[in-house]
Amino acid sequence: MLTATLWVALGVIGAALIARGVKISEFRQLWIDEIRNDISEYISKAHEWIDIYLAFNKETTLEEKQKMMPKLDRLKYEALHIHSRICLRFKPNDEKANKLLEHLLYLLDPSKLVTEKGDMYLSWREISDNAVLEARFLLKEEWEHTKNPLKKYLIN
Repeated sequence: MLTATLWVALGVIGAALIARGVKISEFRQLWIDEIRNDISEYISKAHEWIDIYLAFNKETTLEEKQKMMPKLDRLKYEALHIHSRICLRFKPNDEKANKLLEHLLYLLDPSKLVTEKGDMYLSWREISDNAVLEARFLLKEEWEHTKNPLKKYLIN
C-alpha cells in the first residue's frame, strides 16, 4: 500500500512529465511554423528569380541584360540565405529533409529547367509544385509527431 506522500510524489512527477511534453510540443510547433514560413518565402524568392531569369534570357540587348543582372543576383542570394536557414533546422542525416532541400535548390538551377517542349516556366512550376508537395508531407509528419508525441512508443 502506497503512502500519501508517495502518491503526491508520483503525481508531481507525472505532472512534470506532462508539462515537459507540452512545452516540447510548443517548441516543435514553433519549429514547424518557422520552416513553413521559410519554405514559402524561399519559393516566393525563387519564383521572382525565375520570372526575371526568363525575361533576361529573352532580352536581346546587352544594356538591358546588365540592368537585370543585379536583381537576379540579389534574389538568388536572398533565396540561398533562406535555404541555409531551412537546412540548419534539420538533422544532417534526415533523408526526407535532405531530398526536399536538394529539390528546393533545383528552383534556382537553370539546368533543371530544360524540357523537350522548351517551356522552362512550366518545367519550373512542376519542380516547384513537387517541392511544395514534399514539404507538405514532411511537415504533416512532423505535425503528427507533435500532436501525438507518445505515438511512436505506443505503436512499437
